[in-house]
This record gives sequence, C-alpha cells and structure tokens, in this order.
Amino acid sequence: MGSDNDARELIIQIVHELFSAGHLTSTGGNVSNRSSDGETIWITPSALYKGGLTADSLVRIRPDGSVVEGSNQPSIEYRMHFRAYDARPGSLGAVHTHSPVATAFGICNQKFEPINTDAVALADTQTVPWFMPGTAELADAVFDAMKTSRGAILQNHGLMAVGEDLRHAATRAAMIEETARIALYVKQFGGEVSLLTDDAVERLGSITEFL
Repeated sequence: MGSDNDARELIIQIVHELFSAGHLTSTGGNVSNRSSDGETIWITPSALYKGGLTADSLVRIRPDGSVVEGSNQPSIEYRMHFRAYDARPGSLGAVHTHSPVATAFGICNQKFEPINTDAVALADTQTVPWFMPGTAELADAVFDAMKTSRGAILQNHGLMAVGEDLRHAATRAAMIEETARIALYVKQFGGEVSLLTDDAVERLGSITEFL
C-alpha cells in the first residue's frame, strides 16, 4: 500500500480522466482509495465540481462517515464504498460513475451477451435494484453484488467498480461503459448478431480474470 499523498494524487488523476471521458458529471459520481492505515479511506467530497478537484479537496473518513482529515463534506455514497471494500478484501480503490450508456443499459435490464472478449469478462456483472442514494440499503445491495463481480450496474443510477488498486477499478468501470456502448451499437445496426461460440467463451474464461 502506497502513501496517503500517492493515494490522493491518484484519486485526482482518475477523477480528471473519468470526468473528461464523461463518466462523472459535474457533481455526480465519486472515487475513493484506502488510506495508509488500512482502516480509513480518502474519498471525493460532496457537491463540488468534479473538474476542479485537487488533492486538498479530498477527505479521509472512517466507516461511519466521520472526517479524520479534510475540511469538506464527504460524498454521501461513502457507505457504498466501504461495503464494496468489505465485499472484496484486499481491494484498494473504488469508483462510482454516472456513465450514461451503462446507466441506460441497466435501466433497460440488459445483460452482457458474448459479443466480444470484454463482454465475456463482464458476464458476471450484477444489476443492483434502485435504492435511495447514500443509504445503507444501497450499500448493502452493492456489497451483495460485489461478492459476485468487481463491477455492478446500479439501476436508474450509474455503476460501481472496485479493484485491487484504483487503476483497476477505473478500468473495470470504463470496460462496462464501453461494452454497453458496443451493445447499443449492435442493437442500432440490427440484422443478425454474431455471438461468440460456447467453446470460445469457455476458452476465454481462463484469461478474462486479468481484464
């Protein structure tokens, strides 16, 4: 586990990347990283413009949401982040995005069919029913989903991803959005859909854990 300064700088880097790519809205979505003590996390603040965040904007909080360091209010989704870490022991980073295509994908109750390698890797992605943002009910539902997959679509809300480090979490979130977009294009093109064969899906199973 790196230093707290490294964690904060990585959060800001990831936030700016996700914001530029349209995965985060002006104030929607949040990013966190475990702190060096292994008990608290650094997380983005509530209701501040994502495009202007700096390391000093971040707050370090305990599982109950109380602030250890920082002057801003933490994201209201702090419970969801802690529960995602609980579901995946050893994880160091988590992202919650408002990725538009993945959000629409979940609203329409879609599943990832084997249209490409990434879709095979995402086949275990769970869809979490809608719960009020920031609630313990949503956090618990995310915990259940994350025991199955490193990423979950939050119905009518966005998506959540956790990883062995923050880069892996952000990559998983991007994969979900990008693959949902390809699925959308497939439906828009129409015609006969060429899915990967069962044999190909089975053979890909040995490598998808790396994605």
